[in-house]
Amino acid sequence: MAARVGTYPGLLVLLLLWLSLTSPLVAAQTCIEVGEANQPQNLVLLIVDGMGSGYVSPGSVPAALDGTPILPPDVLFMDSLVAEGVMLPDISVPIPSTGPAHSVIVTGYSGAEPETVAYVGATIYDVLEDEDFLTMALMHKGDSAPMRGEQDVILYSEANSINEPVLIVQINDNAVPVDIVDELEYWERQLPAYLEGNEGIDRYTAYSDWELDAAADMVLLMAQQHPGMRYIFTVNVGVVDSAGHYRGVEGYADAIEGVDHRLEPLYTAASESSTALVITADHGMAFRTADAARGGHASEDYRSPEALTVPLLIISPNIVPGVFDDGFGQEDVAPTILSVLDVAGRPKYGDGEAIPVKDYANLWVSSDAGAGTDVELLQGGEIIASGEGAHSYVFVGLKPKINYIVKVSNGDGLLEQAVHLDVDRSIRFGNSMVGGDETVWDGEMWKKVIASILILLVIAGGMIVISRIEN
Repeated sequence: MAARVGTYPGLLVLLLLWLSLTSPLVAAQTCIEVGEANQPQNLVLLIVDGMGSGYVSPGSVPAALDGTPILPPDVLFMDSLVAEGVMLPDISVPIPSTGPAHSVIVTGYSGAEPETVAYVGATIYDVLEDEDFLTMALMHKGDSAPMRGEQDVILYSEANSINEPVLIVQINDNAVPVDIVDELEYWERQLPAYLEGNEGIDRYTAYSDWELDAAADMVLLMAQQHPGMRYIFTVNVGVVDSAGHYRGVEGYADAIEGVDHRLEPLYTAASESSTALVITADHGMAFRTADAARGGHASEDYRSPEALTVPLLIISPNIVPGVFDDGFGQEDVAPTILSVLDVAGRPKYGDGEAIPVKDYANLWVSSDAGAGTDVELLQGGEIIASGEGAHSYVFVGLKPKINYIVKVSNGDGLLEQAVHLDVDRSIRFGNSMVGGDETVWDGEMWKKVIASILILLVIAGGMIVISRIEN
């Protein structure tokens, strides 16, 4: 037994030697500011459950399944936000069902299910927690167990009921500041007062009033008590979906108008605290006729643009205001959120692409070379930025939709790659190149590969010798 215990330090030394020789040295990322980048510090993701794009997009007129037009709700405040935000009215939903659609939004994977959210590295929350973001949520729907588990703290509805709501505050990280938990527990206690005396569609509106007031209050709390703490706050308003199912066309429109009427405090709190506001939906809602008493979205009977298309409205200091008429997928929301926050990472299983909504782009450049590398960034043959001696660089504030040349050298060779920077990009020189068309190899890389093989042979030989000694 003693002889066996004694072998582990030797094996550990061999493994550490191999890792030290085959892995690049860890160095801090060098940030090079090329142009102005006014990125937000935080982000509020507001998911209005069941709010189809055709009902809220400027100039749009939704249609019932029988082809008759439906009078859209008045969303005057959302309309006003389009002037200072970017509106994407044609976001297609791959799975028009609450659980899967929420999962697509946060994973950037078009085939996501609630179980996907629990996979390591699968969500925007995983990426942002690596960047020291606090993850908070206030959810009426979409609060599956995996979604709740992704939050440091969440106030959610256990039964999705508007008539008999049951709320719970779930804390997954004991490091969450006490005042944040206290504030969520305060709002948990306030819901009965909002609902008291309200019946029918007024009760739906009161529920969304409570949720949006609570959301605005949490953003104010973070600005006042934790101004240096970065966070993402996910808010799901579920009453629009419920009204579509149980209150028909009229109740559905009233519920959307109720959300619109209560949006301004949340918008103001976000805009005054360097917090981006992203408004979208999990799916839309379809009705058989223009006066139908019930709507739907998940079954084949209701498949239509009104059920399968949702809006994406982004208000942030670093975006280009306007309306994007091009079509995008719901899987593009997650990488777009990370791009707006200037975060390089991407969810592990995502198949979406960031939408070019910013007024600049960032370029991350890293190298697997064994020594510190030098980098040059060229535009039109002219060097516009450079760095020396690091393994990882980020060029911030570059003009988008322009071709650049990236040159990396480490004394033993020169690597070069052309990049069309329509959105944020990451390039890695070494064993693989992310974002490039081909793998780049140089003499240094071949030396590392050969050295790795030799060291593995030495380790294997050492293990055989140790095994014989033990026997």
